Amino acid sequence: MASNSFQNEVPKARVNIKLDLHTGGAQKKVELPLKLMVMGDYSNGKEQRPLSVREKVNIHKNNFDSVLGEFSPSLKLAVNNTLADDDSDTSVELNFQSMKDFEPEQVARQIPQLRALLAMRNLLRDLKSNLLDNVTFRHELERILKDDALSEELRAELAALARRPQKLSATPDLSGTVLPLCPITNSVSPNVRPFNSALPKVSA
Repeated sequence: MASNSFQNEVPKARVNIKLDLHTGGAQKKVELPLKLMVMGDYSNGKEQRPLSVREKVNIHKNNFDSVLGEFSPSLKLAVNNTLADDDSDTSVELNFQSMKDFEPEQVARQIPQLRALLAMRNLLRDLKSNLLDNVTFRHELERILKDDALSEELRAELAALARRPQKLSATPDLSGTVLPLCPITNSVSPNVRPFNSALPKVSA
């Protein structure tokens, strides 16, 4: 290979394999594809066939999610339950169908306790947007916060909404919830449990 090969000009952050071919007195630059074969037991012991008869899996940037979904790797483990604050452990089962499932929020949505907290966060975010855009809603909420009994009922309603099963999406479906409605009435479902979290402070 010539010492002045244009391969020397390629940024070090990339991997390129190139050859300077001399055919018939003419110099031709050829780039060779980079292909790797990785061997291992990626079935976690589920595949029992001999290695010689197993099919090779062709994976590249365009089919990574589909291959990952086909293998559907999962993980079961016991972790410290920091929400209970009693040094107890809780079992967690995670499933991955695409690269997006490795994002922190998507991982949290597979854990019921964290999914409820995420739902509560989105409900409070929706509550904040209503406070900014709707004067009647804001005044009604201020009236509720000044009444201890109504405040407790509102906390219970928020807790009940947070316990609803949520789809594994970035934004939970809030259709049918009480938060987007205006104004809030004093009629609150009695079949609710108390919620100990403090509501956000609202200024006039």
